[in-house]
Amino acid sequence: MNEVWGLRKPFPELTTERFLLRELESRDAKDLFQILSDDDVMYYYGSDPLVTVYEAKNVISYFKEQFAQGKAIRWAIADRQTNRLIGTIGYHNWLAQYHRAEIGFEVSQTWWQKGVAYEAAGAVLTHGFDHFDLHRISALVAPENVASNALVQKLGFQAEGLLEDYAYSHGRFMDLTMYRMLASEWRDRPERK
Repeated sequence: MNEVWGLRKPFPELTTERFLLRELESRDAKDLFQILSDDDVMYYYGSDPLVTVYEAKNVISYFKEQFAQGKAIRWAIADRQTNRLIGTIGYHNWLAQYHRAEIGFEVSQTWWQKGVAYEAAGAVLTHGFDHFDLHRISALVAPENVASNALVQKLGFQAEGLLEDYAYSHGRFMDLTMYRMLASEWRDRPERK
C-alpha cells in the first residue's frame, strides 16, 4: 500500500462516461509504443519518441516503480468498451509534504479532438484534490502547443508565467507556461455547484 497518498488499495481505478482509468499493464506495451513512438504526440512531451516496444515496457515498469515509491501515478486511459489503451494521464513531480504535483497526459493521435484528455483530466483532478490531499496541481505547457493550452484553460487552470528554456526535447530548448489549479478553484467551479 502506498502510505504517502493514504490509498486504501494498491492502485485507484477511475471511470468516466467513456473511459476507464486504470493501472498500466504489460499487455498495454504495444499500444503505448504506438502512442509514444508518434513524432507528433511526442513533440511537446519532453522526451524523444520510442523506437522499440521494449522501451514501452520499460516506461510501464518505470510508472509502476514511481507509484510504488509514492513519487508519481500514471493512469492508462482505456476505452470502456474495448479496454484498449488510448493514452495516459497522471501526476509527477509529486511533493506530498507540500501537497502539490504536476499533471501530464498524452493521447493517441487517432483520438485527438474528441475530448479524451478533458474527460480524463476532470476525473484525475477531482481524485487528486478529494483523495490525494493535493492543494495545488500544476501543468507545464509549451506556448506554441495550442491544443494543450486550450485544454488546461478550459479546465480552469490559471497561467502564472513563462519559464524560458525550461525543457529540452527534440534537440531544442523549449519555453513552458506554468499553469496552476488550487483545490478551492477546482471545487468552486460553477459546474460543480
